[in-house]
Amino acid sequence: MDQDTLAAMADWRNSELFDAEDRLVLEFAEALTMNNRVDDALYAELERHFERPALVRLAMTVALAGMVNRIHATFHTEVDAATQARLNRKPRA
Repeated sequence: MDQDTLAAMADWRNSELFDAEDRLVLEFAEALTMNNRVDDALYAELERHFERPALVRLAMTVALAGMVNRIHATFHTEVDAATQARLNRKPRA
């Protein structure tokens, strides 16, 4: 994934970089992350596009990312200067 696509994920609903299937995956990831659940309508749409093993892998990927983020937040993991520069942030004092 290139940097432009990665940056566009912050506003994926308004980006033209993502096709319908990408948007469905992003909606799923957002719902699972923000609400810890996926409503029946979204799940039904996911089932139309993905087989069960792919949905399990997708759910596990979202869950793993959430766990890693929580670990970093808990322990205030430092972000290296190069990453901070790419994010246009000043390093922590």
